[in-house]
Amino acid sequence: MWSCALVLASCSATRSVDEVLQRSESAPVEQGVAAPLPKAAPATEAATPSDSSAVGETEAIPSGPAEALAPVDPLDLARLASQRLEESTETCTALLPSARAEDASYEVLMAASRALILNADLRLQSTLALQAGPGPAAPPEVLIDLEDDVSRELKSEIRSLATGSAGFAQRALALRPGDPAAELFSTLGTGLRLWSLPTLQALASGAATTLPGQIKRLAAASPDFEGASPLRLKGRFQSRAPWPFKDLEKGRDTLAAAVETAPIPLNLLFLGDAHWLCGEEEFARVRWREATSAPADAETEGSAPFIREIARRRLESAALSSSR
Repeated sequence: MWSCALVLASCSATRSVDEVLQRSESAPVEQGVAAPLPKAAPATEAATPSDSSAVGETEAIPSGPAEALAPVDPLDLARLASQRLEESTETCTALLPSARAEDASYEVLMAASRALILNADLRLQSTLALQAGPGPAAPPEVLIDLEDDVSRELKSEIRSLATGSAGFAQRALALRPGDPAAELFSTLGTGLRLWSLPTLQALASGAATTLPGQIKRLAAASPDFEGASPLRLKGRFQSRAPWPFKDLEKGRDTLAAAVETAPIPLNLLFLGDAHWLCGEEEFARVRWREATSAPADAETEGSAPFIREIARRRLESAALSSSR
């Protein structure tokens, strides 16, 4: 019994948020790339970072419908990941001192909560876009499962960031009970933390019993909030959660509602995944193709180039699967 507890503890060891951010500042991002990465050149004045179709830092990364299916140079994408993670980390580091103050305002707490979640999401999406994967012949269902197979180290980093984000959001929620933004980021942080844990440990967590109801209430109360984030969270949870929470058809329908509200790359990618897992391969291809060129909203713009690359790989895999 004690040995099992020690194994679980070692699997879920968590760095502090400061340690995670300091490590990001002191080392280049090397996800999926063997050699250290040179830093990207500074963005030009003509670039518009808020425009998801103009990544600015690296012109070689495709953005339009015609170019979206062409492979992206991995080094260009890695440079962009390194630069965006550096910028996101600087934002987090600047916000933390004020958010940790006992008298922090709602606005300060939510800014820090949001920044930490976006940093965690950027780490995950860029890793998935850059990693070599199981090979070009792997079917889409194998690629969909890759998010659960990222390194223990990355999961530990995401767990730290998600836990910190949820803590700030819960403090903000105490200041504004029922606030949809605070509810959303508290739920996102809790969900990411549970995802990062070993399955048995996550299921044994007290949060695992409350999270499904929290997600359901959030989606019912604020379905359209911030790019349909509550619907996306609910649909992805229904599609990917372990038994007894998994329901592929309901997850697909919830994600379809998210796409109808906000046809952004992340919603389209997840809906395509749900279609594929439901055996609806043509619908999956349509949604993944749309994800490769759809504009992103402000919340997902930072990770949008990596989400588009993930969708492109899904399409490539689906084409190979259908030719066999």
